Amino acid sequence: MLHRSCFFTGLLLLMAACQPQGATDGDAALRAHPGQIEAYMAYLASDDLEGREAGTPGYDAAAAYVASELEALGVAPGGVDGTYRQTVPLQRGYRDPDGLSLRATGRGGQALGLVENEDFVIYGSSRLAQSVATGEAVFVGYGLVAPDLGQDDYAGLDVEGKVVLMLSGMPSGLETEQRAYYSGQRSREAAARGAVAILSVPTAESERRYSFQRLVSEGRLNAASLSWIKPDGEAYTATPGLRVGGRLSPEGAAKLFSEAGLDLEAEIAARAEAGVQRPGHVLPLTLSLAQQSELDRVQSDNVIGLIEGSDPVLKHDYILMTAHLDHIGVSESFEADRINNGALDNAAGVATLLEAARMILDGPRPRRSILLVFVTAEEKGLLGSQYFAQNPTVPAESLVGLVNLDMPVLTYDFTDLVAFGAERSTIGEVVRDVAADMSLTLSPDPFPTQGLFTRSDHYRFVQIGVPSVFLATGFANGGEDAWAAHFAETYHRPGDDMDNDLNFGAAARFAEVNARIARALADGDERPLWRRDDFFARQFDGPQVRE
Repeated sequence: MLHRSCFFTGLLLLMAACQPQGATDGDAALRAHPGQIEAYMAYLASDDLEGREAGTPGYDAAAAYVASELEALGVAPGGVDGTYRQTVPLQRGYRDPDGLSLRATGRGGQALGLVENEDFVIYGSSRLAQSVATGEAVFVGYGLVAPDLGQDDYAGLDVEGKVVLMLSGMPSGLETEQRAYYSGQRSREAAARGAVAILSVPTAESERRYSFQRLVSEGRLNAASLSWIKPDGEAYTATPGLRVGGRLSPEGAAKLFSEAGLDLEAEIAARAEAGVQRPGHVLPLTLSLAQQSELDRVQSDNVIGLIEGSDPVLKHDYILMTAHLDHIGVSESFEADRINNGALDNAAGVATLLEAARMILDGPRPRRSILLVFVTAEEKGLLGSQYFAQNPTVPAESLVGLVNLDMPVLTYDFTDLVAFGAERSTIGEVVRDVAADMSLTLSPDPFPTQGLFTRSDHYRFVQIGVPSVFLATGFANGGEDAWAAHFAETYHRPGDDMDNDLNFGAAARFAEVNARIARALADGDERPLWRRDDFFARQFDGPQVRE
């Protein structure tokens, strides 16, 4: 078993009294200690934990560490059977390069010369050891089905038993929440219509965001994929009919569309703006995709702590605070440093959540209970949070609001915040007041094309009707450059470590603002309520709605 060294314990004690930058003149209990956050991060992002990939000894050591720190803080167990743990059973798959193929047959039965890793890649599976899908190719544009927008990219198309070719991303004219939601629905829509496989077709935007060559060169295709296991022993999936998935390169896509007599660039341009209804195409191609994966079963724990509320009635309501504990492990594609330490993603979120818990406990008990949930397998598809949302350790109807902490960029003195989801519920009023008290401004989503609201753990709770907010440090005061540098140089790379001039005063301020928001939600007379006209409240039928 891995243990933190005396260095980290000493660092914690030595630095705990440091005054945080940006502390307010409010309740002294709600003042964070930069040194404690640094000590937490230093252990969680150390090489000893080998990138904290779910289902590995490094992750298990991180989970044990967080559980011990919760106990030391005086946080009660919130897991199963009086423990700090909720074990998530997982099925793990590693793609077998020898069992992957894509064959395309065009007019007259001639085979197109497609080259693996140049024209296409096939993904592995965490559900199926082997699977083959063969069918006629159907191009469905973005695969967008949005009744409220009058959009149906499947109109007039039959994809039963066929292979769907789908553009990466979403059309630019969609609003942020529409883009986020409908992007996540596309594979479900294809499966619901009987498609057996999906091939992703690149656009210029998707290539800029994460290119085909980067996907191949970084070795992420060979990382484990995971699914959680249902009580019946089967791996969970929302798309059981889809058997194989893959991605085309720009060159591979051009070959297929050229063979079909279509101009791919013109097809993309015609669908670039939302509101343009354009039919898809049945292509004169037969595609056969095959994947092979090595499967095994592992388990990985969510770590859960409870701060019980003081009000005899309201303590049965729970405000959640969440942060993902896992990261992406060890990379194959780097030579000198292969460990993805995940300092910002998401040791920073875990450390600030632990410090937020300490601040809350140092003050009067909140009226509602606060559940601290450190989830596993976020990097594998928000699996730990999905498992908890489907199998909560408290009654599901008692989960009334959520504050999520994920990958704050803490390399500069932030002066503004982006509060994803705040405007969707009455949580926005709390966020606005807390930010104002701390002399912080609120800024709009700086990444509207990336659908970030659906890409972190809070979204699994939004899907069961829980109003949620997810804060990020903003673009002011050097933030734009800091975020750009993180995405370009360290995001999901070994360079995301403790040697990046991290600003622990900023970390303390970030912990403080999240702690204040959670406490205000826990102490409010009214539980958080969705706005009646909110897009996600309509999609997921939030149980409590305000005009």
